[in-house]
Amino acid sequence: MQKKILHLVFSISIAASSFAQRDASIGSIDVLADSRVQNLVTLEKSIDEISGYRLQICFDSDKKVIDEARDRFLKLYPLISTYVEFEAPHFNLKVGDFRTRLEAEKVKRKVFGEFVICIIHQDLIQLPRID
Repeated sequence: MQKKILHLVFSISIAASSFAQRDASIGSIDVLADSRVQNLVTLEKSIDEISGYRLQICFDSDKKVIDEARDRFLKLYPLISTYVEFEAPHFNLKVGDFRTRLEAEKVKRKVFGEFVICIIHQDLIQLPRID
């Protein structure tokens, strides 16, 4: 019988001490982290690129040919972004910022007969425009 009373008193004292700690700091959490973690979070927020797809519609070693193809494409599709990249010894004209391969395929079907090549590449893309 004494063991039961002792056990009951001990349980009540443990329960009372656990409730006492709830009132100490309601709603506040202190995070101790290295300052480099915050730098990485800031850097990640500033990056506007995600993994996606682009169409390559022209490549040539002559920049003039690339510029002409770019002008022709922009006249046909003014809302689709164009990008000129140099990979020695050629310039590549890539178009679009497509999140999925299906979106790239849809535009590829429209563009296919108007340009010499039309190849889908996986690439880092800008966040797609909302219009």
